[in-house]
Amino acid sequence: MSALPAWMLILQMWILSATHPYYVSVTEIEYDQKAGTMGVSCKFFTDDLEEALKGVSHEKVDLSKGDRKAHQKRIEAYLQAHFQVTCGKAAASLRFIGTEHGPDATWCYLEATGLPSASSLQVLSDCFYEIRKEQVHIFHITVGGERKSRKMVNPEKRFSLSF
Repeated sequence: MSALPAWMLILQMWILSATHPYYVSVTEIEYDQKAGTMGVSCKFFTDDLEEALKGVSHEKVDLSKGDRKAHQKRIEAYLQAHFQVTCGKAAASLRFIGTEHGPDATWCYLEATGLPSASSLQVLSDCFYEIRKEQVHIFHITVGGERKSRKMVNPEKRFSLSF
């Protein structure tokens, strides 16, 4: 799959957010092999994230209101349970950094340090699969300046890329 320009993804997400007939998330992963670090940013429709968190906590979740720390803990726990990256054969210990909430979308940020140099990455993600059979994830992964993209459709949960 060829990489789409960032402005095109932003435009697509903006158009989709107006009607939200599709269930799409976008995840950017940047892996610096030399430094052994990884940055991850995930963009989710806020209402989908709230629905997934409600399924876990069994109570209504409104990310624009209420206890921000409690929301952050819920999101962190959800991502730990539903998202993982492996570098070579070593699982990345992703540390939750925080979120940014917009009117329609929520960005979630994670990072990992102390990673081994590896020429392949494996991604495991089943975010929102429990609430949306139509869920699609778009991943953009950059390693050593080389960017590759991948689309996953429920029930697909994992893929590997070599660099």
